[in-house]
Amino acid sequence: MKVAIVGAGFTGLSVAYKLTKEKITVDIFEKEKSLGGLASSFSLPNWQNPLEKHYHHWFTNDSHALDLIKELGLEQDLIFPKTTTSIYYQGNSYPFNSPLDLLNFHPLKLSSRVRTGVILLYLKILPKVWAIELEKFTAYYWLEKWFGKQSFEILWQPLLLGKFGALASKINMAWFWARIKKRTMRLGYLHGGYQKLIDSMAHEINQNGGKFFLSTSFDSNHVSKYDKVIVTAPTDYFLNTFRNFPVEYKRRLSQIPHLHALNFVMITKKKFLDRVYWLNINENNFPFIGVIQQTNMIDCSSYGNQHITWVANYLPPNHPYLKMTPDMLYKTYLPFLKKINKDFDFQGSIINCYTFLGKFAQPVFPVHYSRVKPDFITPFDNVYLANMDMVYPWDRGTNYAIELGYEVAKMVTRES
Repeated sequence: MKVAIVGAGFTGLSVAYKLTKEKITVDIFEKEKSLGGLASSFSLPNWQNPLEKHYHHWFTNDSHALDLIKELGLEQDLIFPKTTTSIYYQGNSYPFNSPLDLLNFHPLKLSSRVRTGVILLYLKILPKVWAIELEKFTAYYWLEKWFGKQSFEILWQPLLLGKFGALASKINMAWFWARIKKRTMRLGYLHGGYQKLIDSMAHEINQNGGKFFLSTSFDSNHVSKYDKVIVTAPTDYFLNTFRNFPVEYKRRLSQIPHLHALNFVMITKKKFLDRVYWLNINENNFPFIGVIQQTNMIDCSSYGNQHITWVANYLPPNHPYLKMTPDMLYKTYLPFLKKINKDFDFQGSIINCYTFLGKFAQPVFPVHYSRVKPDFITPFDNVYLANMDMVYPWDRGTNYAIELGYEVAKMVTRES
């Protein structure tokens, strides 16, 4: 059997890894010049390790990713350092890592803090089989009802608005539950970055006979050359690559909204955030949603003793920021970065800035999303779909990309 895999992100790599271990002939097509998809990396000449274009980390319960790391013999490079997550609200940064931090979060009155803690605990222990029923409610409705108006307006509404903008009120509560359910106290990373895992997977795939075709788009004319085709690229790509879809199928997949990830990377001489790794922005007037200080997780010696800061954003496809150069985006963000750290010497510390765009990075999950969620099976014989629109209710991430790849590989192997 000969299989084509479209897309060499973690889903595509995971499919290829599993199939080639079964001695199935696999060709992997990737339109970019490098592997990894949204987890692809870049490097500078004086760096020891590459850096992801889009920030990444693992939770301690990301079993598929952690098992794969162990299987490939990389567990000695896996770390779960102690890091700090904080909330920026009304000009102040508040730690938000533990129940004690919540009790000390003074913008909420004491009764709201206690109520918030109780509801968070409820969501944390709620099993998936029950939580999926929450998809019939919007997160807006459920969060305000159960957390209370103050907690909703200070903690949750700004995060939803920051990430989803005009679509924030449509997000269903099952997706929000998954964000609470999955989060762990410690966050993980590999010495050598995600590129080390990507390279290890690619090496195994090559050793088992798989072939990569980089900078190569797959089109429908290729289909006849393969027994099976597995598309792991975004749904938009799938709909534009193949033709003659049944009307209802195309309508169902076309109604799934997506946002693009826009990440602005600052390379600096000094840390922008002194101790905080992840800073959520709970201010509705800010033009970005978070600041991630990579060198508060990984020592700056990995990056030529330079410091790395991501400034995170999710934007609709027509947003003007997507067309900005790094310099233009820096000037747009600068007044707000100064609010976060008024003492930072931007002129003297900044070495360089970069922007990276991840198209269709974030699916938007409205109420009753399970009714429109794509399936592995498509209207075309022997053509399968497996992408981030399908990991619901979990949020996108490499752990679920790996699981998705394994599942479709198992299906194809079983059918063969």
